Amino acid sequence: MKTRTDLRAGDALQTCKQQKENWKSKAEHMEWVLANCRPAPVPPGPTPPAAGGGWVGGVWYADRSGICG
Repeated sequence: MKTRTDLRAGDALQTCKQQKENWKSKAEHMEWVLANCRPAPVPPGPTPPAAGGGWVGGVWYADRSGICG
């Protein structure tokens, strides 16, 4: 029976540790990016007409109180 002497013990473990550190670094970087990003400014909505009324679900409804029909 021959014994292999050219094997390096721990290579697989070292590779695994390197990959783990690489992914850990990427995850920490993404957390930092998300924690420090500023949200895009929200554009102002359309200006309501001069007459009374209000917005409902993003739609302007004029004030029709006192109008018959």
